[in-house]
Amino acid sequence: MTLILKTLLHLVHPLCVIWLVLGLWLLRMLYNRRTLGLWFPGAAWLILTLLTCTPFASWLIAGLENQVTSVKVAELPQAEAIVCLGGGFVPSLVEPAGFQLQSGADRLTTALTLAVEGKAPLLILGGGGYPHEGHVFSEADTVSSYIRSHFSLKTELLSMGVCKDTHDEAVKVAALTKQRGLNRLLLVTSANHMPRTMAAFRKVGINVIPVPCNYISSLNHLGEQRWLHLPSPRGLDVFGAWLHEIVGSWVYYFRGWV
Repeated sequence: MTLILKTLLHLVHPLCVIWLVLGLWLLRMLYNRRTLGLWFPGAAWLILTLLTCTPFASWLIAGLENQVTSVKVAELPQAEAIVCLGGGFVPSLVEPAGFQLQSGADRLTTALTLAVEGKAPLLILGGGGYPHEGHVFSEADTVSSYIRSHFSLKTELLSMGVCKDTHDEAVKVAALTKQRGLNRLLLVTSANHMPRTMAAFRKVGINVIPVPCNYISSLNHLGEQRWLHLPSPRGLDVFGAWLHEIVGSWVYYFRGWV
């Protein structure tokens, strides 16, 4: 009964409704042999099915995630600094904690784990800026303040302030390495983002030890893989993340950032 109820609730999701209505309309048109003009809506339904009913999007992004080998904290060497890229938090004026967790929050939990394990004496935090009523709120500053208030870390915390993008984070880290004489860095970011990130850091003369996290491909998750299922918006999210990295890589290439 619970399974039936869950299925019914799933079917009334807007994405499922669109998929069903479009599919039934196509079937009706085919049944009536009115095939003229069905190529575009038919292709749209097939693409929607591929992205939301199968692990195709997960397969695409796994190609990015698996370019860099996954690591265990205990196996990582000692370093001079941990660099955690932004994307896991958004500053908030209404949340009790002062921020909201985002999909990339694994980046910070991974970086904090490294710091707690004593992998480096310095934790460098990156992140974007969020303008509001004439003031720009920094993700890195917000997270730094929260950590200082709620954790007793022996690791020194350093915020990079507002960063425009990954290239900007790489440039700021490069300046810090020269200023402080840092050579060995542990770099923490999402697994699908790591290939572009490493290329951007290499471009500014920094070789890092990658610590990929936040694996979003279902092929990299525990549990039995479902090869066909009702439409799920998660497939669109995963495809969007993959497309973001592909387009971002081309943009970085043409701008000379990688």
